[in-house]
Amino acid sequence: MHSLRLPRNHSSPMQERLIYEGWILYDTGYREEAVARADRSIAIQRSFEAFFLKAYVLADTTLDPESSSHVIQLLKEALKCPADGLRKGQVSVIYDTILLEPPMLNARRRILLY
Repeated sequence: MHSLRLPRNHSSPMQERLIYEGWILYDTGYREEAVARADRSIAIQRSFEAFFLKAYVLADTTLDPESSSHVIQLLKEALKCPADGLRKGQVSVIYDTILLEPPMLNARRRILLY
């Protein structure tokens, strides 16, 4: 957790700080608050990191088919945002795997591979 606090404290853009706070909240068990931070970050500026944070937390929280569809939508949005090629490639593989294996109840397991 210390490794997340240090960059959060040195982040100047608010959306970046919110993402670090979201990961800290997720790591400490505050999943709803983590999703709220991701949503606030997305409202400021759509970013790969914010969409991925939200998808990750939601995939870890619920495993019903409706939430799996929502996770897929979030990953699609993440892929539309600027990011380095490695992260986008990893999300692409996860996204393709989820789509190829209905009923998509294992989205959490696949997204955790990231």
